[in-house]
Parts: sequence; structure tokens; C-alpha cells
Amino acid sequence: MSVGTVTKYSGIATNQHDIDSIKAINDYLNNLESDLAKEFVSHGDIDYLDRMNTDKLFEELHLSSVAAFNFSSGGLRGLLGRLDFLVVVDSSEPTTARVRLIDVETGAVKAIETCKHKTSFWGISQDGVPDCISSFVASAREVARARLAVNAARLRRQLEQAQAAKQSAVAEQRERIRNQEAAQQLSRAQAGTEAKAQAEVNAQIAAQNEALAKAQAEVDAQIALIRPALDDAMARLVSANAFWEELSRQLASSGQSLRSSVRTLLYSVNADAKRCQEALSRGQVNDLRTCLSRLNRDLDTLDGFK
Repeated sequence: MSVGTVTKYSGIATNQHDIDSIKAINDYLNNLESDLAKEFVSHGDIDYLDRMNTDKLFEELHLSSVAAFNFSSGGLRGLLGRLDFLVVVDSSEPTTARVRLIDVETGAVKAIETCKHKTSFWGISQDGVPDCISSFVASAREVARARLAVNAARLRRQLEQAQAAKQSAVAEQRERIRNQEAAQQLSRAQAGTEAKAQAEVNAQIAAQNEALAKAQAEVDAQIALIRPALDDAMARLVSANAFWEELSRQLASSGQSLRSSVRTLLYSVNADAKRCQEALSRGQVNDLRTCLSRLNRDLDTLDGFK
């Protein structure tokens, strides 16, 4: 199971004192995240992603947020299938924080702890891992094991259903073979008709093969006419990707990023190109024409953003 962590300041800065305390709060949250990471990685049954990797997952998610977010359940579809649980550590003060384990598929909170800064008997702050860390990670592991058990049961059911369907298909195939054999025996018993029937079958097969060859030749001819336009569009796509990647790096060096509309359109044109290649490999001429038209239209729109 994959677990990632994000930290969050949940207070409201209303005066200078609140602003001055934000650094101490962030330090406290960072320390809690480090303690959580150490505790998680000490166990081999959970894959822990640090905050940098978690941020990258959220960035990837943004490119397809409409498709990935479920408005009914609040789920994020496992953050593109690479994160099962998200730990949110939030605080509004530098000594107490709330730690929650969220199922990213459903948005449900599966475990929660309140972490307080470790103090001595006399109330003096001390270094060390807060007691909440161990109990929270133990709860998270129990939730993960329960999820694994549910997933394993589901996979077993799917395997059993697949095996039952396979056995049913085999039985049906055997029955068809028996029927075919019976029909063939009856046909052979009809003296004088076997040779004629076989000749008719051979003629039908030859006609079908000829028709298929003709249809394939027509498809190949149509694709040959479309292929130069497709090659031009793919060359435009390569050039566009190189341009926007270079611009993205330049913007990143100054703390900026591409507009969301550009990123979304880049994702769209690359998806269009993939669909065009699939239509080409399958010989689907109409789908290829439609896809190529959409690809060129999106590339023209993308060129307009330059």
C-alpha cells in the first residue's frame, strides 16, 4: 500500500504575532512529517512517499482533475492509481497538530490522532518523537491490512468468476464441436453430395478472401492518402512539445508555470496523437480522419498561445 503526507497551516493570521508564529508551526509540522516518515519506513508493508513525490502526484492529477475527481464520493481515484492513503498533518499552533489518514479513493477519514509537543513532567518542551506517531502508524497499518484483505477477496472473486466463465466457454465449445462432427458424419453419409458441397464451400471461401483482399487494398489506399497529413501533424506535435517544454523550464526558473489552459491543451493534443496512431494501426480510416482533424485543430489553437 502507498502512503503519502502533506502538511497544512490551518490557522488564520490576524496579527503580527500570528504571522511570527507561522515559522515555528511549519517547523513543528515538518518535524512531525519526518517522524511519521521514519516510523512508516521502519515497516516493510507500506510504501511511503515523501512530500516532494506527493506534490508531483498532485501536479499530475491537476492535468486530468475533471476525470479523476468523483463529485459524489469526493474520491481522487487513488491519485492516478499511485497513492492509496494520504496523511494530512495540520496545525494552527506550534505545539499541537492533528494527523488524519484519508482514503483517497473515497475521501473518508480512516484514522485520526492529536499530536502534542513532547514535554517533561514539569511542562518543559523536549526533543523526541511524540507518542501519537507510533499509535497513528499502527492504526494506519491496520487500515492498510484491512484494505489489502478486501482487495484480495475481490481478486479471488474475479478469478473464480473468470474461471467459471472459461469452463462454461469450454463446455459450449465442446458441444459445438460435437454438433459439427455429427453434421459432418451426416454429410458424409449422403453419397454423391460431399464433393459438390465441398466445392461450393471452397468457392465461397475464395470469394470471401477476394472480397477481403479488395477491401484491405481500398483501406491501404485511403490510408496512404492520409499518411502525409498525419506525418506533418506528428512533426508539428514534436515541435510544439519541445517549444512548450523549453518555455516551461524557463518559467520554472523564475518561479512561474504555464497557464492551466496550455497544460490542458498539451495533454489533449498528445492524447489525440495517441488515438490517431491507434486508428492507423487498426486501419480505421474514418476514425483516423476524425482524429487527425481534431489534432490539427488543437495544434492550431496551441500555436495561437505562443
